Order: sequence, then C-alpha cells, then structure tokens
Amino acid sequence: MKILFLARQLNIGGAERQLVTLANELASRGHEIVIAEYYPGGALSKKLDPRVRLISLGKRSRWDLLSLYIRAMRILRQERPHVFHGWMDTQNLVATLVRIFYPKARLFWSVRCSDLEMVNDWLETLQEWLQCRLSRFADCIVVNSVAGLELSVSRGIPREKLTHIPNGIDTNMFYPDPEAGKRVRRDWGISDSKKVIGNVARFDPIKNHPLFLKAAARIAAERPEVRFVCVGHGEAAYLKELRNLTRTLEIESKVRWVLSGPDVMRGVYNALDVFCSSSFSEGFPNVIGEAMACGRRCVVTDAGDSRLVLGYTGTVVPSDDLEAFTYGLRRELDAGDSLNQRARQRILDNFTVTHLGDKTEHALFRHSTERHLPVARVHVAERTGAREV
Repeated sequence: MKILFLARQLNIGGAERQLVTLANELASRGHEIVIAEYYPGGALSKKLDPRVRLISLGKRSRWDLLSLYIRAMRILRQERPHVFHGWMDTQNLVATLVRIFYPKARLFWSVRCSDLEMVNDWLETLQEWLQCRLSRFADCIVVNSVAGLELSVSRGIPREKLTHIPNGIDTNMFYPDPEAGKRVRRDWGISDSKKVIGNVARFDPIKNHPLFLKAAARIAAERPEVRFVCVGHGEAAYLKELRNLTRTLEIESKVRWVLSGPDVMRGVYNALDVFCSSSFSEGFPNVIGEAMACGRRCVVTDAGDSRLVLGYTGTVVPSDDLEAFTYGLRRELDAGDSLNQRARQRILDNFTVTHLGDKTEHALFRHSTERHLPVARVHVAERTGAREV
C-alpha cells in the first residue's frame, strides 16, 4: 500500500518522532511511504529509513498558503497514494481540501491533543472550528490517547470516525543500559553514589515544572545527597523563570538543566534513579513510556493517559498536588534498586513499535477500498534478526 503523509516539519518533538517511527515501521513491512513536509531541514529527517521518501513543499512563511495548497495538490496527483494521511492541525485541513483533486485516496487524520492545550490566537480558533466541520470528510481519524479521543468528541468530532492507536515506544532504542547512564552522570558531574530524580519535558507552563522544583526543595532539605535534573527544550524566557525559582527555593546548586536531543535520551533515562512527570495535561506521554522501557521508577501526575501508560508499575498522584507529589518521590526513592523490570514489561506487552504498526495496518486496510492489495508483512525484528526483550 502507498501512503502519503502530510507533515509540518520533522523537528524534535513527540508527534514528529512518532511519525518517523511509524513511517519506518510501515516501510519495513513493505509499504511505500512518502512524507511531504511544509518546511525542510528538520533534525529528525536524518532518522528516516532510506526506503522512506521525503519531499519538501517549500513553504516560505505562515501565510504562504495558496502556493502550499497548489504544491500539495500537485504532489498528491503525482504520487497517487492509496491513503493520504494528514499529520495534525493544519495538515489535516490541507489534506482534506487537496484530496478533492484525487478522491480515490482514503483520507486519514492524526489528532494529538490534550485537555489544557490553549488556543492562542484567532487563526488557531478558526482552525479548530474548521477541523470540527471538516472531520466528516475523513475516512479515519487516528487519536493516540483516550484523553484525546474524549476531547475530540467533546469538540464535535464524530465518535464513529475516531480510532485509538497508542504511540509505539522503540524498545530496541530505549532499554536498561547502566553504562550509558554512568557516562551521562559523569558528563553531569554527578557521582554514582548520588540519587538522581529527573524530569523530562519541554520547558512550557503546561508541564508544571514549578511543582517538580518545589517538591525537589522539600526532598533536598531531607536528603542532601539527592540531585535533580530538568531535561528539555523550549522558550528561553520561561527557562529563565524556572532558574530564578531554584534560586528562590535555594536549590540552584542541586538542579541541573540539560537540553534534550534525539541521540542522548537512553543515557539520560538510565542516569536517573527516579523519573517524574509533573504535567497539568498530557495526551499520550512518550517520555513516560521511554523511561519505563529503560526500567526507571516513575512518579507521574494523573494527566491525560499517564495513568493508563504507567499502570501499576509506579506512583500516580493528582495534578498539582505538592504533598502527594513529594510523597511519591520519597516512596520511589525508598524502593531500593532503581531498575524497574515491571515497567519495561508493561511497555513490551502494550506499547511497542510493533503494536503501533499492527494497529495502524489494521486501520489502513479496514478503511481501504482496495483490500486485495498485497503487503509484505515483514517486521523490523524479523528482517534484522533483532528482537524486543
């Protein structure tokens, strides 16, 4: 089957990494995969399987809409895919309008939203309104979280159009790796004898870093040997606010700030004794799944699908509850060995790339008008001899 994805740009981000992961997995199974992106040069483009073709639409600015539409129309008519798959936001809308010129293609959308994502300006408000009105033209709308599915229904998207396909965690990339963890600790200047609690999230108010830092201050007062790490990327102004908070809390010397990157995260997770997520809101939280795949002990707020992903392998606390969050950190610190095999096993049983590929293929063929199309269902593990353990 030939699938044409329409994406904004393959920059570092959870949704973008999932697109790359899905494209690579589908290509490994014999599908012909093409990604048309608005802007070229995204860092994650280097992670694509050589069999995945990447086409730039050369969008010049936010308002370069007419030429974008024309170029997308030409690409669709040239490629003639069986499935035309918008990947979030404006891409869903553009895909719907462009598909008019090649109606044979089945139209898929990707919706990845969380319950507190703010509508910032009139254009985003219009976009949300249009998405609800045009959703009836989609053959299948893929949501990656139960929370996102219910939110989509509340916004007016027909429930019967929605298909829940959770994200897939690459367990051949994220796994317990003590040596990688030790190397990262050395880079951070933290000895192996110290306990480390880490938060991995973009620097954005919705991720509620102040909750983590306030809990860190309480833990630091009780246990001077514990160190804290914030890993992410985001607005410099907000990061400055957070750094100022550490000075106010008198923990500046015990908190390290680290920029995230696609090639270092396994080591980062393995450097932690306890991983935590302090978010107000989530869809499917990739970072929780990745930390679990690395066998980390986890404390998470009950936001989006965080509870569903973690299951009974860690501690879930109410959002923005400092007492509960601090208690959860103490509890997981006192658990002893930082390796949590139950957490990894939960990911292996429910949220692997193979699960993502299987469920996506099922949705593709269920909504395809050409069900007789042959497909070589060769999984990555079978092709390379690797296996998920």
